[in-house]
Amino acid sequence: MGWHRFIRRGDLESSHVVDGVATFVCGLVVLRDDDGDDRRRWRPCIAVPPPNLAAHLAGMVGCPDGSDVSFSVGGETLIHAHRAVLAARSPVFRAELLGSMAEATMPCVTLHDIEPATFRALLHFVYTDALPASSTSPSTAAAAAVEFFRGLLAAADRYALDRLKLMCAQSTHNDKLWEIVSAETFAATLACAEMHSCTELKTRCIDFLMEDSNFKKAAVTDDYLHLYAELPVVINEIKARLQA
Repeated sequence: MGWHRFIRRGDLESSHVVDGVATFVCGLVVLRDDDGDDRRRWRPCIAVPPPNLAAHLAGMVGCPDGSDVSFSVGGETLIHAHRAVLAARSPVFRAELLGSMAEATMPCVTLHDIEPATFRALLHFVYTDALPASSTSPSTAAAAAVEFFRGLLAAADRYALDRLKLMCAQSTHNDKLWEIVSAETFAATLACAEMHSCTELKTRCIDFLMEDSNFKKAAVTDDYLHLYAELPVVINEIKARLQA
């Protein structure tokens, strides 16, 4: 690197070295390659606003403008949606709304066994790939949060939204099922994970049971007795871990 014929050592030592030290003064010249064209001269950067696609899509959730299907949830709540968006995100919605099923020709689809708040959260995820901010509020009571995310996990499984299932199960937010497993909630959460094929949450629940004295506390709850009666396969997995 550099110019090997910059100066001869003899000339440097005889003319510029004082007490064994040579001082170099450097200058920097910045050239603009504008070729005389004002249009190509340097200009300050233009600030580009952050992306807002998710916010715009979130505004479409439940909005009747442009919607071509609605859902009757909870017997009276009417929620508007767009078939193409739902079909693009969920194979179940695609089969129901664009296939040969009866729902494909229905202007309004009636849903059972799902709460309006749960379905709205599911639609928010479908449109934005995120949970609504209100569902992660730190002020949410722990019991209500457990119930909400269990229902949302079940709905995510129903519509084959695997990413949403994992978001309900585990997150950095401390109100997700992963973080609020306790002796009181363990059995019901484990049953939910087993019934809706969430392996990661199931493993977390069983790991929790193996810690310290958690098994003694959880085994005397009503939910654990229900788990013992309804899901013997899971109980056998717990026994295998305890005997390991």
